Amino acid sequence: MNGKNYIGGFMLAKSVLLTGSCAGLLTVACHAVSSNNLVSANEGKIMAVYGDAVSRTNPPPGWSFDWNANGNIGNSTGYVSLVCVATDDGRRKSFTYGVLDEAGALMPNRPSHRPYGHVRGVRGQDGAARYAIASYTMKEDARGEIWVHNGNILGGYCTLRIYLNDTLVSEAQVKREKDRLPVLFQKKLGALRKGDVIRVAVGPRGNNPGKFGGTLRFTIMDYPPGQVPGEPVNILWLPITASEPQRGADGRDTRYSAQHKAQCDAVLAQKPELVFIGDSIMARWPAKLLQETFGKYRPVNLGIGGDWVQNVIWRVLNGVLGQVRVKVVVLLIGTNNLAHRFTPEEVVEGIDRLIKALHEKTPGSKILLLGILPRGDSIRDPINERIRQINAKLALLGDNQTVFFLDIGDKLVEPDGSISKEVMPDKLHVALPGFVRWVEAMGPTLDKLLEAP
Repeated sequence: MNGKNYIGGFMLAKSVLLTGSCAGLLTVACHAVSSNNLVSANEGKIMAVYGDAVSRTNPPPGWSFDWNANGNIGNSTGYVSLVCVATDDGRRKSFTYGVLDEAGALMPNRPSHRPYGHVRGVRGQDGAARYAIASYTMKEDARGEIWVHNGNILGGYCTLRIYLNDTLVSEAQVKREKDRLPVLFQKKLGALRKGDVIRVAVGPRGNNPGKFGGTLRFTIMDYPPGQVPGEPVNILWLPITASEPQRGADGRDTRYSAQHKAQCDAVLAQKPELVFIGDSIMARWPAKLLQETFGKYRPVNLGIGGDWVQNVIWRVLNGVLGQVRVKVVVLLIGTNNLAHRFTPEEVVEGIDRLIKALHEKTPGSKILLLGILPRGDSIRDPINERIRQINAKLALLGDNQTVFFLDIGDKLVEPDGSISKEVMPDKLHVALPGFVRWVEAMGPTLDKLLEAP
């Protein structure tokens, strides 16, 4: 790990500021870790995954979500269960594990867990620290040694604590960093027995009242005696220069790699002249429409839901496009990066690198680079201003020789600037009427590229 330093038991990367106390400190790092480090991690047995448990209204056996209502952290006899409550922010429905007031409404100034691991602790006006606590009770004796592994916490200015039963075994003060990388952590807990309770708590840092938290991930693992797992893996936020697969809440890429392999097999079997590649917007292309429109070119759709630019770079560099003769690659990517705090300049930088990767793997192919599609209720939504900035810069990547830029976004917008629910029912993904417009807008350009020598 470049720039690694050891201070007071913490494993730190440069630009990270952490402090800690107590005898058993967390091992902490802060940058993307190569997938090669997962070799030893995959030998362990997964006991429980926080990111999966907190994303369910009925957590798996062993899990509970609590808070120290009386302010006494470290004494579980005073903990109170958080209640799962349906929420609606006007754009989408979700749920929150939180605290209810006397009227049954969710209290905004209390600890909470939300799906995908958004966690918050608070310090009230009384000065007491209230933690959001994720507790897992061992359902069986460990065969080896239990680790809290692949821990990530992102975007927080908070205190992170790990307890075994009611004994504090690790603590770290997490600072929000400008580089937006998560703090990574892991902790060996030893040969635990059935009934032992592991608690990971997120609470306030400093003495000022307010809300403190971020996005949390960790996995409870059982490793053979003496086995040391690989370094924790960055799950939550990758630099735009990274080339990494998608990872699940447990830090593994097993499911994603299987999906990637299936797509590679399809490419080798069909030997396409036309390839579509991107995220879920591309993945949802209706297969019948694709075949009816471009069937003679044996099209293959390589869209995968949830992909960031960095994930597509990884797929291209670890794929098989170089083993077939693809005439045209249609590329649409970047909207998921915008939703995760990437700047327009970073998105363009990543797409530029992706184009170079495509040239490297399939140098004879032309690339039809599509502008990021508008999203939201209308083109006046703030995110669409950033999309316009990106598309203006993407246009400069087109040389009309190997890279051809095309922005079809205006064809998916109504004359008054609104985005119809017929075209984008969820304000992001395109439905069949939108794909019909897409074909009409893209077809002439794509036909010319496919028919050219």
